[in-house]
Amino acid sequence: MLRKFTVASVVFILMGTLLSGCSSYVEYQLLQRAEPIGMPTTMPEVIAEAGMESRQFCMPHLGGCTGYLYAPPKTETNKSSWDFTMAFTDRTVNYQLELDREQIPEARRGTMILLHGFGGSKETMYLLADYYRFLGFHVVIPDLQGHGASSHDEPGFGVLDADIIDTLINSLPARERPHPLYLTGFSMGAVAAAHVASRRDDISGMLLFAPMRDFAEAAWQVSKMTHARSSKIVTEEAIKEGVHSALAHKQLQPEQLDLLQLLPAIKVPTLILASEHDKVAPYSYFAPLQSESIQVTEVAERNHFVMMIMDQPLHQQLYPWLQQH
Repeated sequence: MLRKFTVASVVFILMGTLLSGCSSYVEYQLLQRAEPIGMPTTMPEVIAEAGMESRQFCMPHLGGCTGYLYAPPKTETNKSSWDFTMAFTDRTVNYQLELDREQIPEARRGTMILLHGFGGSKETMYLLADYYRFLGFHVVIPDLQGHGASSHDEPGFGVLDADIIDTLINSLPARERPHPLYLTGFSMGAVAAAHVASRRDDISGMLLFAPMRDFAEAAWQVSKMTHARSSKIVTEEAIKEGVHSALAHKQLQPEQLDLLQLLPAIKVPTLILASEHDKVAPYSYFAPLQSESIQVTEVAERNHFVMMIMDQPLHQQLYPWLQQH
């Protein structure tokens, strides 16, 4: 009996050690600079040819610098098209949109600040920014902390990014950030958008594409999508524990990333675009937020990583909301 108890105790200790090691690894990875998503080597040339400027913004009292893209609206362009093909494991999907000035007769006025998701960069928002430019918006796309051209070595998880984004907006000359001001956030970028909006009184609206759900659950769902083999070794419990440890390291509480708590308190007109097909940010998770100031719209059969790729159906869901706000 004593021997059985001893063996069971050893197994329990080994399992606990393995779990602790896995969660520590998750914490370590989350606190590293985000690995850049593969972008074409010609992306700088593509951006320059499209009339977008790559800039750097530095504020010593905020602990460093970040890169950002700026571009004026395409009000002189009479027609524009977007074509993006995504190859999934089981199918290939083509997203297309063509617009002309008969469909968009009056260019919008204002500025759109676009905030990318965890593991992304300002360049990942290029196609969506180009769409906004055709609608008539100036666009500003900063790198979040620990991403792209940011000088920070650790991510800010959307919460600690708000200071530098807010200061960047204020630093731009009025001709480059005319009002009204809007925020677009994708995934964790939606958390950053919420925190920026909460500290400003001049935000006219937010557009949130696949906004991040509870961070620990979102990290678990992403791991199953992107690291299918390792997710069988690194358990759900280990990943969630690693997330909480990473947040604690940054002196953050999970509630500070919880959009279900953040958005109702902001009272800014908000459009949430989410798909039930997206396990990272399912429509049903955000549907209860539907209210006078928050519109939750379901997008059909969209994977998390292509939620911000514009096509005709998505345009038809987004553009009428912008016309009303």
